[in-house]
Amino acid sequence: MKTRKLKNDLTGQTFGFLKVLRRSEDVGNGRKPVVKFVCKCKCGKTIHVKSDSLLSGHTVSCGCKKVKHGFSHKERLYQTWLNMRQRCSNPNRPDFARYGDRGVKICDEWQEYSKFREWSLSHGYADNLSIDRIDVNGDYEPSNCRWVDNYIQANNTRKNHLITFEGKTYTMAELARKLGLSYAALQHRVERGWTIDRIINTPRRGW
Repeated sequence: MKTRKLKNDLTGQTFGFLKVLRRSEDVGNGRKPVVKFVCKCKCGKTIHVKSDSLLSGHTVSCGCKKVKHGFSHKERLYQTWLNMRQRCSNPNRPDFARYGDRGVKICDEWQEYSKFREWSLSHGYADNLSIDRIDVNGDYEPSNCRWVDNYIQANNTRKNHLITFEGKTYTMAELARKLGLSYAALQHRVERGWTIDRIINTPRRGW
């Protein structure tokens, strides 16, 4: 009989220094089951960890002090990596529907943070930039990712509207910048079905 793979199965993934070996379940005293995974630390010790603790980044090792990693889990880049993983693997995240549920994955190489960190630092990472997929339908992998500012990333969303103004076609972010409107104000007007003339000629009201 073929075993069904659960959507939130973390088997085979790496979180910090923990490699997920298999899924286990702690039922408790008649309470709602707590999903746990059997993980092996780089030091060799095996522990059971709650799925939430892995996905949130709260648990990244068995607690040993033998592993030398050379970085802090508090650094911004680590949080970026963690959020990227959660978008693709945590069905409880609000944005999971736009990533993991659409089949967007993280390449095998970047399952290990040190590899992702090495690539990032040698490909233009800075604290004011965000990771962006060049092909918004593609995976998180070196050939499809870059570090960009918020303006470029806003132009590269699959939800972006294209608007023609004065004979030229603009993305929402580009037009908002040209008109001196905030992105939120322009989006609000477009979603309400306003014509381009009304969008341009209506005074801003605190946006």
